[in-house]
Formats: sequence, C-alpha cells, structure tokens
Amino acid sequence: MIRMFRSRDSAEAIKLVDGEMATIKRVIQFTEFPVTVNYDTEGNVVAGIIKSPNEMLVAKVGQFICKESNGKISVCDYEQLIGKYEEVTEETAS
Repeated sequence: MIRMFRSRDSAEAIKLVDGEMATIKRVIQFTEFPVTVNYDTEGNVVAGIIKSPNEMLVAKVGQFICKESNGKISVCDYEQLIGKYEEVTEETAS
C-alpha cells in the first residue's frame, strides 16, 4: 500500500515489508528504478534502489522509500516521515 504524507510539501512512501518478489515489484513501480535484493552481514534483507551507475539507496525491511513532490527519492524510517509530514493515507475497503 502506498501511504500519503503531507506538510507544505507532499510525499508518497512505500514500506519495504519483506524481500518477496511482489514487494520488490511494487518498489520498482513506485520508484521507476531497478532494485536489487541482498542480505547484510546479519542475514537481514536489504533492497538497493539503483538511481544511477554511481548511486544506490539502501533500504532495510521496515524502512520506507519516500518520493517527495519534487521527485527526489530517499529512504527513511516512519518516525522521520511523521516528523516532517502529516500522514493523510486514505484506507481502502478490503
């Protein structure tokens, strides 16, 4: 689920919930960048969002990939999002 946050600026964010193919596909669709899935030294899943041949963002499970209104992509924790934006996600019926 894409979650909405706002301040004077707005941002959309998607949570990296796991390393499963469906999750990674959603991250790729959201960022429009290629994504790699690796493991850190402790065996935890991490996703690398390849912004260019020389720039990669790394997101750990539980972190959010954030797209600001100007198109900038970043990785942050939920606390950072709510510190900067008010969440305005609309729940959809299941």
